[in-house]
Amino acid sequence: MALDAVTLSVMYFAILLGFGVLVANILRKRNIPDTFFLLLLGLLFSPTITANPMVTKYITIHLVDVAAMGTIPDFFRTLALILVIFVGSFNLNFSVFKRYSSISIKLAFVGVLFNTVVLGLAASFLFSMDIIFALLLGAVVSGTGSGVVFAFEKALSKARTALTVLKVESIFNSPISVLVPLIFLDLVNVTPGALIEPIKYLSQFWLMISVGVGTGLIVGLAAANLLKGTMREYTPLLLFSIALITYALATGVGGSGMLAVAICGLVAGNFTLKGREDRQEILHFQDQFSEMLRISVFTLLGAQVTLLMGMNELLMMLFFFVLVVVVRPVMLLSIMGDFREKFSRKEMLLMSLIAPRGISAAAMIPIVAAAVIAAGQAAMAETMVNIVFMTILLSVLFSTIVAKIASLERFQGEEKKKRKKGKKVPEVKVKKEDDVSLMLEYENPEG
Repeated sequence: MALDAVTLSVMYFAILLGFGVLVANILRKRNIPDTFFLLLLGLLFSPTITANPMVTKYITIHLVDVAAMGTIPDFFRTLALILVIFVGSFNLNFSVFKRYSSISIKLAFVGVLFNTVVLGLAASFLFSMDIIFALLLGAVVSGTGSGVVFAFEKALSKARTALTVLKVESIFNSPISVLVPLIFLDLVNVTPGALIEPIKYLSQFWLMISVGVGTGLIVGLAAANLLKGTMREYTPLLLFSIALITYALATGVGGSGMLAVAICGLVAGNFTLKGREDRQEILHFQDQFSEMLRISVFTLLGAQVTLLMGMNELLMMLFFFVLVVVVRPVMLLSIMGDFREKFSRKEMLLMSLIAPRGISAAAMIPIVAAAVIAAGQAAMAETMVNIVFMTILLSVLFSTIVAKIASLERFQGEEKKKRKKGKKVPEVKVKKEDDVSLMLEYENPEG
């Protein structure tokens, strides 16, 4: 008996989520970031395995067909982005934001634009892409992943200043790395010879930012007053509804919905719910729901990839990833300027090397690929998905290795030796009460 589309979608989603939760649970017990393994898990269910000629000559298997799920995966991806961005900014203390806003916002805004251009030009050269598709690809992988950065909390506990800067940066570059690809998507359908007006797109970019910030501020202040009279049991649901409404309102009037969500979360989180019990209730709900969506996004991306490529294509993707790693310290040093004197050499190294791509790239690339396919470039769309998948996979693996090395006692000892010898190691101290990761602080107030 053939199953209908809804039943098939539920079954595919259940398979990916169920196995994803099991993998995440095992890795969480061992304090290992799970993004890398969730992507590999999805890959096991993808055409990379099931459509491989070595397999199909013996048996035909269809474990999960993401294409058969229609718009359901995109709905989950959008929900995941909204919730992850809202939770991140909601838990961001104003004192932390004020202290690190200058450098973090520079890294978030300027960093995304810098990466978009540099990585876009590199992609155009390496993969022989038209410049618009290459810049679109660069925009998708331009920002770091907030959900992945937060996974390094324990590994980087001895470098709290660097970790805090990375967190604040990732919270705000997630909406920007969603906004920029949307601008380039308009250019995908431009016919050859058509007039391109840069001022029009700059105006559109500014409109999306200003409307997004304005909407976030207005809804955030309204939410702060509304939440004061809401029962504790309904506060998490109301907050989730507010995040969705903020996104819909900003997007509906031409603004950046994700940027509006980030601003709304920052305002709502700092003007309401000062009590520990209120935050525990909200964070428990948000943590569980956002975790489900996060696992779904990464496993869905892995299941959608078709990595049936030759050695030449694989080497080009590896070289592209090396450029992603190299571009980061160049961008960091040029943006920070004199501010870098406030950080030790170790902290600068960590901020330069730990820049994992995450949920924003994983959520945006299928949406981008659908638009590229609609423009009649199906092969280009598949190539772009493969490149983004490999970039996320390798960047998470690389960042995890760096974080683990940084957490070793021998590495920690080098900083202590320098201080004992009288060498000055600049340091910006982060107060525990100002730590951006309020979720962990409230769950474990003693640690």
